[in-house]
Amino acid sequence: MDYDVVIIGAGAAGALAARELGRAGRSVALLEARDRLGGRMHSAVNARALGPIELGAEFVHGRPAVTYGLLREFGATVVDDAEGSFSVRDGALRATQGDVFEDVGTLLATALERDTDETVEALIARESRDPASREAGVWTRRLVSGFDAADPARASARAIAQEWTSDASAEGAQSRPLGGYAPLVAHLGRSLDPARVDLQLETVVTRVVREAQSVRVDARAHNRDVAYRARRAIVTVPHGVLLAEPGATGAIVFEPPLPATTRDAIGYIAMGPVVKVVLCFEAAFWETLNGAAWRDGAFFIGDGAFPTLWTQLPVRANTLVAWAGGPYAERLVEKSEDERIDIALACTGRYFGDVRAAENAFESAYTHDWERDPFARGAYSYVLVGGERAHAALATPIDDVLWFAGEATASAGEGGTVAGALESGLRAAREILALL
Repeated sequence: MDYDVVIIGAGAAGALAARELGRAGRSVALLEARDRLGGRMHSAVNARALGPIELGAEFVHGRPAVTYGLLREFGATVVDDAEGSFSVRDGALRATQGDVFEDVGTLLATALERDTDETVEALIARESRDPASREAGVWTRRLVSGFDAADPARASARAIAQEWTSDASAEGAQSRPLGGYAPLVAHLGRSLDPARVDLQLETVVTRVVREAQSVRVDARAHNRDVAYRARRAIVTVPHGVLLAEPGATGAIVFEPPLPATTRDAIGYIAMGPVVKVVLCFEAAFWETLNGAAWRDGAFFIGDGAFPTLWTQLPVRANTLVAWAGGPYAERLVEKSEDERIDIALACTGRYFGDVRAAENAFESAYTHDWERDPFARGAYSYVLVGGERAHAALATPIDDVLWFAGEATASAGEGGTVAGALESGLRAAREILALL
């Protein structure tokens, strides 16, 4: 064998799996289609911005030991989110009333009381019997679309409800790595043992062939065909890549075909769309509007194409993130990047009631089209109706030769999170070490 293990994808899961295997003395080929590490952890740099510009992952959901442990390794920490929330009501931003998360959690909990699964939309329709529950239904739809990047008409109510009871739920602790995720990605890269881990960037895997007690991985790198042989393989590509049509850029052919249980698991998991635009301003203009009523606002919920804006509080920065997930993002899919930026800026000005102030303060914007990115094909995964066990099924090794890892295989409500991806990479690496 050329290597003990070949790992496809150098995002959170792949990079940490490679580090774990290398530290245990195993030889690893780490293959990445992009020209960088990190996958959907991707940052831009602007010296004028007073905070990180995260085009992909931004938050730490809950208090995951794996993420905290990595941050401690290089002396970093997290900053907890501020809690000030405002919503557009009667055409103006007003402080959000009541405990929205508690109301949504109560509604979702009813899904766990039923013997059969249903869509979130069906759950909302069934439980919306009075004005209070109808309001909870509105917020449930918003949070499932935004937080989970899921379509309420397709998403599993039971899976969402189980996530809601986990540490990584929207109701749990939310924070950001101080300085963003870029330092963590850099640390992962530095901690790969170059004597054990052969990192190959711009290497697009096209085929994975399972043989007796080994794997052959075919790829295209720098305009030539290459092949890697190993005793074991871990596939950590985003779930959208697994769903790609044969022949599409980035699509992977598996020979022989994957078992039916694995194929079914892949089909029960969808890739949620997100459009995220980071708007940079000369100054935080919203902090002085309306008698400084919004100075300590962390989240602003509106009724436009980008229904959520957020600041970097408690860090005071001159940036706003405009976010559209699920069905909201699908309505923006055909828009160009410039059009998305214009729409995000227009939503910002309208929500704060001063379009001119937003336009005058605006300096630049950053975005990345994860939906059209052939090596992502979406933002992060969610479970469809009937797919409660899909994460676990996808994480089950095939013939003790082939493993899948990444946030789509994460358990305990960590699907869609960086921590879930990191934990899945460790899980796969340790299972392989136990066999080797």
